[in-house]
Amino acid sequence: MRNVKSEMPASVAFPSHSCTARDAGLRAPLWREYRKSHNPFQVVTRDGVELRGVHLNHDHATLLIYCHGFLSGKNYARRWVELLAEDVDVIAFDFRGHGESGGATTLGAKELLDLDAVMAYARGFKYARTILMGSSMGGAVALRYVAEASNVDGLITMGAFAHQRFSILAMGGLTLLQLPFSKQIVRRSFATRMAQTRFAFAPRDYIARISPRPLLILHGEFDPLIPTSHARELHARAGEPKQLSILKRGGHDLENLNARTQGRILQWLEELDYV
Repeated sequence: MRNVKSEMPASVAFPSHSCTARDAGLRAPLWREYRKSHNPFQVVTRDGVELRGVHLNHDHATLLIYCHGFLSGKNYARRWVELLAEDVDVIAFDFRGHGESGGATTLGAKELLDLDAVMAYARGFKYARTILMGSSMGGAVALRYVAEASNVDGLITMGAFAHQRFSILAMGGLTLLQLPFSKQIVRRSFATRMAQTRFAFAPRDYIARISPRPLLILHGEFDPLIPTSHARELHARAGEPKQLSILKRGGHDLENLNARTQGRILQWLEELDYV
């Protein structure tokens, strides 16, 4: 196994405080502290937002950067990140407006700056290859980032949307966000700070530019928010090499982050000779 050269970028400062489950609102029961050895880190985006993340650096040659969904964060996906870290090194971080990071979410618009700052941190470790994985909103952001960047070697999406026509349930929730005081309610209930209430772009407009880098599209069979038609449209518009896996009895986002999905991702990575 190759020993990754850990050259810490000079601009990285480490956090002076941390959040706990008490700060997580209604999702407090899902908050988990990391148990596997990890390095906490902090980066600052080009527009001045401080982000916090964790780096599970176990000297694998491949790095996977996990991008969480709306109302989620790195500490809700702790078990998933630690599962992935059995086979690859993993970075997980909080997008702006979520968890321990500063700022407010823009539902995809400025989150591209967040991912760019994390990628700059990751480049200091000289990995042989870097894979992005994103769930829901994070999948949309990761998809557009890979389409516009040349420094990523593959993409995995989980429950990513193709356009802004979601399920009736999801559209109802987004409509509620337009009401007065909705941002305050989301902040108090889910510890998520919002700058805007509409998703910024349609990933289907970018997915053709992922090729020739490998793409794996994962989607829950019974996703209540993003219908499987979104995954099929993304797959149809993407170039080769590409794979689509509909997860049997799967739901949306966190429900799918389990050992079965890990096995599917490991299979894909092995086919590419990335692990």
